[in-house]
Amino acid sequence: MDQDEVRVLATAEFTRRMRAGKPRGGFQIDDWQLSEPYEAQVRGLRGTERLLVVDFVPRGETRARGHCKLSVAVDPDTGVADMLR
Repeated sequence: MDQDEVRVLATAEFTRRMRAGKPRGGFQIDDWQLSEPYEAQVRGLRGTERLLVVDFVPRGETRARGHCKLSVAVDPDTGVADMLR
C-alpha cells in the first residue's frame, strides 16, 4: 500500500467521524492540514501493532475554535482505518 492510498483511507475515516452529528456544511476538510503517513507502534485491543499514522492538524479558524491535532491509523495489510485517541 503506497502513501497516497494510506492518505485516502485516513481522510475517508477522518471525514466520516468529523461529519457525524454535524449539520450539513458544518465540517470542511480544507480546514485541516494532513501530514505524510509515518509508521508508529499503536496499542489497541489486539495488543501493540505497527501501523501507518496520518495526523490532521487544524488551520486558522479551526484552531481558534479549540480543535487540536487528531490522528488516524491505517493497517497497511488490511486497509482498516481508525481514529486514535
